[in-house]
Amino acid sequence: YPWGQVVYHDFVVNHVLPGVPGDLAELGIGQGGTSVFFARVAKRYGRKFLAIDSFEGLPPPDASKDNPYFLEGDYRPGSGEDNYANFLRYKERFDIDDNLTTLKGFFKDVEIPESFQSFAFVHLDSDLYDSVYDSFVKMWPLLSEGGAIAVDDFFHHAQGPARAVSDFFRCLGPDAEPPLMYVVPTYAVMVVKGRSAFKEWQERPNGRPRGAIMECPRALDGNYYSFKLARECKPFVQAAEDAAKRVAEAASEAEHAGRRDAAALCRIRDNAEAFLAFLQYPNDGARSGCDILRYLQPLEDLFDVCEGNLCGMPGVERKTIEIPI
Repeated sequence: YPWGQVVYHDFVVNHVLPGVPGDLAELGIGQGGTSVFFARVAKRYGRKFLAIDSFEGLPPPDASKDNPYFLEGDYRPGSGEDNYANFLRYKERFDIDDNLTTLKGFFKDVEIPESFQSFAFVHLDSDLYDSVYDSFVKMWPLLSEGGAIAVDDFFHHAQGPARAVSDFFRCLGPDAEPPLMYVVPTYAVMVVKGRSAFKEWQERPNGRPRGAIMECPRALDGNYYSFKLARECKPFVQAAEDAAKRVAEAASEAEHAGRRDAAALCRIRDNAEAFLAFLQYPNDGARSGCDILRYLQPLEDLFDVCEGNLCGMPGVERKTIEIPI
């Protein structure tokens, strides 16, 4: 289920569009569904939408920045297909021709049109380090105060997007405040411009250096995470409650019947209950830098399935991923 779109919609509609100037954009549109979704939202609020993609698949990964996972050309169109032309036809069904601008090209090569002076929300679905880093270089200066950039695949085996975000903000200089990463179910984060992880300075007696009070302790990967958006998404929490109930019933039934899958179902039950408890934990409760581990660990099956056979072992061959529009 597209929980990310649910969270983004609520955040953009309730916290961004009422008071933050600028248009909306997506860099890396995949099959086009998310761009159409956001373009419709933008039109409803009198904003323009910019969609950028190569429509030819991914550029070459950089082995020094991206873990072995993606291949050059992944997400390219099938033989004889033109995904750019297909997307132009696809979008005609949704009454967004008057506010949607589509650009074809790799992010580092694309020039943002002058008609887009600022942005209120940008969605990055770029998969690779260089693509995400280049996108931040282009879009962050144009992002309005209070606007947000969402990064898909932040929690991903390839790790390129996560490294790119960390490097971008670190390169802003020693005086730049670290960003607060809002975790978006299930593997994305969102950064809000002007809302850092820093809260205030704490003065100390006897001439001791003042200390910084942060939103939360820093995680082992160096980032500061907030789970506010996930915890306040009522449909998501309700879905977690329903899932925990269903798997508890299935595990109990398997145990009583002495089935071979009972142990596996009990593990899934424990994960579901742990995840639900984490979502129900109060936002103003005690926090730890290890909270990100408490969020990720119950989702082990999701991440293990995402890896599939893309284990990073030299000599393991696979076909290039193709997608239609």
